Amino acid sequence: MIDTTHLIEDLEQIFSTLRHEFGNTVNTLNMTLDVLISNYGAFSDSTKLEFLHRALEQVGRQHRFLDAMRSYAHAEVGQTQEIPLISFWKECVGLAMARLAGKQIGFKQHIQVEPYSIQINPSAIHRILSHLLDNAVDAVAEIESPEIELAAFMHSGSLVVQVRDNGPGISAEIQSKVVLPFFTTREGHSGLGLSISRKMLCQMEGRLELINRLPSGTEASMWLKIS
Repeated sequence: MIDTTHLIEDLEQIFSTLRHEFGNTVNTLNMTLDVLISNYGAFSDSTKLEFLHRALEQVGRQHRFLDAMRSYAHAEVGQTQEIPLISFWKECVGLAMARLAGKQIGFKQHIQVEPYSIQINPSAIHRILSHLLDNAVDAVAEIESPEIELAAFMHSGSLVVQVRDNGPGISAEIQSKVVLPFFTTREGHSGLGLSISRKMLCQMEGRLELINRLPSGTEASMWLKIS
């Protein structure tokens, strides 16, 4: 029997986000146009133009949200290929160092694996790892001695690649929500990075895990299929 409890909770959260985003823009758009129509004869041309621009701003927000929905729907991995683990790891370390270049953030990397191959889509993994690294950079932005660690090891027949940071971690209130589409705590962000990452990893028969480290920080793990 399939446990649908978490699926229902995820759907409820997603619909709540959709109601909030579209509800706010529709209500603001409605009020703006209502005021404009009610006072059309009394308003000067410049005031009318101002209200029209306000209305267009709300339409623009709706378009951006629809674009985000399309981005999530169209996020597909495509064909995977067999990649030697050592080559893969060199690419991961190179990407991390490029992402951290010029930033005052300590970096460590270590790998404990046998010379296997993994079945992945390289461009999809590049996109996922880039997002996890960017999240880690954001997490340590205000830490006195920021540090990010990239690690890889074998566990239960899978390759686990982890991005670890020493930031404040994920609060208990949002830990179950951060991988849901459109959920974000950062202004100006779509809330799709982690949800698209999770979707792509599932398409490669992998998975994404996020947990809090002790005493502080976050550990983001990509579980990848061994060939």
